[in-house]
Amino acid sequence: MLVMVSLTAAPIQAADPSRPITSAELDELILDGMQESDLQPVVADEQFLRRASLDLIGRPPLPEEFHRFMESQAPDKRDAVIDHLLDRSEFGAHWANYWRDTISFRVPPPELTFLDYGLLQGWLAEQFNSNRSWDEVTRAILTATGKVKENPAATFVGYHQGNSVKLGAETARIFLGIQLQCAECHDHPYESYEREDFHRLAAFFARTKGELGKVQDGTGTVVSDRGKGEYAMANAMDASAKGTSMLPTLMTGEGLPLGKPDMARRQRLANLITLPDNPWFAKAYVNRIWAKLMGRGFYEPVDDMGEFKDQVLPHVHTALTAHFIATGYDVKDLFRLILSTSAYQRRLPSSGSEDDMLAAGTTARRLRGDVLFDSLVVATGLPDITPPKVAATKAFRFPPPPKSTRDLVVDAFAADPSLPEEEQPRTMSQAMFLMNNSQLQEQINASPGSGTQLSKVLSEHPENKTAVEHLFLQVLARRPTEKELEIAVAHIDRVGNRGDAFEDLLWSLINTVEFTTKR
Repeated sequence: MLVMVSLTAAPIQAADPSRPITSAELDELILDGMQESDLQPVVADEQFLRRASLDLIGRPPLPEEFHRFMESQAPDKRDAVIDHLLDRSEFGAHWANYWRDTISFRVPPPELTFLDYGLLQGWLAEQFNSNRSWDEVTRAILTATGKVKENPAATFVGYHQGNSVKLGAETARIFLGIQLQCAECHDHPYESYEREDFHRLAAFFARTKGELGKVQDGTGTVVSDRGKGEYAMANAMDASAKGTSMLPTLMTGEGLPLGKPDMARRQRLANLITLPDNPWFAKAYVNRIWAKLMGRGFYEPVDDMGEFKDQVLPHVHTALTAHFIATGYDVKDLFRLILSTSAYQRRLPSSGSEDDMLAAGTTARRLRGDVLFDSLVVATGLPDITPPKVAATKAFRFPPPPKSTRDLVVDAFAADPSLPEEEQPRTMSQAMFLMNNSQLQEQINASPGSGTQLSKVLSEHPENKTAVEHLFLQVLARRPTEKELEIAVAHIDRVGNRGDAFEDLLWSLINTVEFTTKR
């Protein structure tokens, strides 16, 4: 069985970027030391297809996609469908949603401003679909300048309004996976990071200027060079250090002299962060992706890879990081590698213990809000409706922008992507949305004149058994078991009204735990 490995006093080392590895080699590393009896079997094709579709394109497979995959006799059809999903435009959109939330979740909107991350989301989708390397994407985000509306990559710096302290903290957390902000006011209480480490990183942004502009949604924000100034550590403990300008320096000890313009500082920081021998950058990305795909990161939370934090499967993390570096930070290749392993494709562990959590199979995770919305679209045909804007009045000068149906679902199921699964909020509003939201209830209407997806299913499948089978495919992306089919048909017969009975069935399916989780 696996054991938790403490890193005690050993600092994180940069991975050896020697060569890529294969999925078979990765499986060997994952299963090292495990007994054959500890392993879960590989899931059936229908479960694999739903799992891979949710992870790569953020929605379950459509019935026609299900049938095409299940009817294929090709021995490599799982590899082929992974490649197909990676090539879909939905791949970029889905992972842009994840990184949008990672970047935005801890940014409080300024007063009377509603920060719109839509432009950043679209830009990220383009980068991921074109398979731009992660180091290039990171450099573009950290060095972007100009107006957000014209250069969406400037959103990260601009929406922090050029604040050196906030940018230093979030740069370390998001791109390096470390909680360096804990050393802002004093030396880190649990790690070896000193207060100077944090403030020297913040000094890279000393001349960064971010002005929100007059556009209420924040897209008029402009990132530019202040033209002068250095960064001094506030409330220095040592009287001799008060007011002393901090040299812009990464924790690796590399930096640049004082007096440099903003772009020189941010370019230097971006280059230092993305160097192959940086001990955090590649590890941080690999840790996040592994956590999303497998249910738990090598480090939890994923943005806290402290040197004294517990780590599972350290040899696997090191090998995957080396692979990521050796491929030039190839994003799609990393997904392809992990999804092709038997570990990813195994059935859920029966015990859920931390010993077999990563090696015996991926673990269940609740669907993110945007994934749940797209799943509801597939299951019910739920339309995305945006109400008209509310006109400003003297009493209500700055009305918030109207929320679309997607916005309502995302808000109800909002969660910080960097938190572990067990810390994600579970609220009554989430349950009530699926149970009785008015827009969703309109789609659970079997009347022939309603024009709903359910009414079309009943029209196209007059035989109850085939209609039940199609509904299961549409909602859960699988066929019903014999027992489920028996119960559903018996319910239809007992109710007597076919439409009412199928409305009951559809409502029940979208309110199952299975529908709202990746399994």
